[in-house]
Amino acid sequence: MELRIQEKMLKILITLIIISLLGYLGKNYLFKEEDKEVISKFVYNFSLPALVFYSIYTNPPQISSFKVAITEWIISFIVGTLSIFLGFILKLSRETIGSLFLVSIGGNVTFMGYPIMEKLFGNQGLTLAILYDQLGMIVFVYTIGILVISLLVKPEKTTNRRFLGIERILINPPLWALIAGFLFQKINIPDFLLESFSILGRATTPLMMFLLGLSLSKPYKDNKSIMGVSVGVLLKLILFPLFALITAKLLNLSDIPLKVTVLESAMPSMLTALVLSLQFNLDYVFTSQVITYSTLLSLITLNLWIGVIK
Repeated sequence: MELRIQEKMLKILITLIIISLLGYLGKNYLFKEEDKEVISKFVYNFSLPALVFYSIYTNPPQISSFKVAITEWIISFIVGTLSIFLGFILKLSRETIGSLFLVSIGGNVTFMGYPIMEKLFGNQGLTLAILYDQLGMIVFVYTIGILVISLLVKPEKTTNRRFLGIERILINPPLWALIAGFLFQKINIPDFLLESFSILGRATTPLMMFLLGLSLSKPYKDNKSIMGVSVGVLLKLILFPLFALITAKLLNLSDIPLKVTVLESAMPSMLTALVLSLQFNLDYVFTSQVITYSTLLSLITLNLWIGVIK
């Protein structure tokens, strides 16, 4: 069984690498620098909100599993705070610290997490993964996360100089999609409209992976930046799931809820961090490198965490 799970993860990683590689090759021949902004805006304002709304509307979270989301919030706060502290210790720029914060708290729990949890634990695992993602990580990233990076970056360096802090949260499309997903639970939305959201939402993952390839660059050569990338990978692949395991046990989670919480926490850095880095003028090169390295190394670390919780 464990071998089959490893094969599933390998296939997912290969898919991610191939589409990202196409983006990397395309930037040298077909795409211009400003094309990243166009794709980023489309994902952030259209396909990602459609994905969030469709997921919440079609898979409404159950209150009985709320501890999974609570665990995610607690660990995101702890690891996020630690990432900012370490960023200042390493004397990274404020833009790079913002990127370090994002890649440390946000995991690729949808594209990688959903299929792996379903493969491991069936429908119950998938439902818990959705709760962890939609009610836990998404809420934290698109509220506290947006507020933190808005405060880290100077006003003149944000994509829209008029909006910062709480105002930036209020114009955040994925957050409103999340709220709408809850509010429309009692409304029977026509199938053709739901299918439209579904099709648009499914475009998010390949576009984000392609965007990752467009944003890749040569590895950093200075020791400070290399150290920052290493810290980001360590925080996401080792410390985040470790703290999640401890917190989940303190909250009396056990069996499948405990395992899903730990494994979802062990996923590599989220692709959405790259979109947010571009939208908020953070260090997107740093972000893309942490995403790349954490994704590659996760094939090893996920297998280690599977061994810890089995």
